[in-house]
Amino acid sequence: MSQPSLLSVTGAARLGLATAGASRAVVGALFVWLLVLFVVYASDPGAPLQAMAATACVLYPVTAWATAAHLAVTSPDLRAMLTAASGRSRALLAEALPGLSWVAVTGVLGVAANFILDPGAASAGEQLLGLVLHWLCGLVGVALAFATHALGLTRGAQTLAIIAMALASALVPALPPIRPVLQVWSKEELLRTIGEVSWSLLGPLVLAAALTAVTLILRRRRP
Repeated sequence: MSQPSLLSVTGAARLGLATAGASRAVVGALFVWLLVLFVVYASDPGAPLQAMAATACVLYPVTAWATAAHLAVTSPDLRAMLTAASGRSRALLAEALPGLSWVAVTGVLGVAANFILDPGAASAGEQLLGLVLHWLCGLVGVALAFATHALGLTRGAQTLAIIAMALASALVPALPPIRPVLQVWSKEELLRTIGEVSWSLLGPLVLAAALTAVTLILRRRRP
């Protein structure tokens, strides 16, 4: 019979949430996110989907920054204990839950800002799509933070890597999530192709899966 885990996944996730909430860098990332929403909607935000696509894209690097900050303050001993007790995959899930919770909350805030500050402009379907775009972009941010952390980069190097990836995504047409999302959802509906729409939604999932695979491979190679 297997021995009971010294630390459950849910217990580790709760501890991670408490640690993240106490991190000044995470609080700073939340302030930046709220400031972005205010700036976007303080002026003419344009079409609802265009505005929500823009804020969703900003959520990508902001989430990566917040998640990297959380990982930096997570105890290596706690990480090793959870990995030994529950396995690498479950340990990764426990560590990711605070970041995923961040994505869920900030995504809702992104759509709520549209609803409150630009009332009546977006239909229910557009708001739902906007929520999905925020969650997809945020998910890639979490995966990017884990990959840079697994590489053993310093906090400064992680920040530079996050900025570089965001810039590359903004400049390279096919690299999700920024350019594909902005290209598609800033267009008139009749100008969107099925391929563009599909990649704007599936591309972030593909990139997040690839970054997660890199993280698992790198962690497996560590002693």
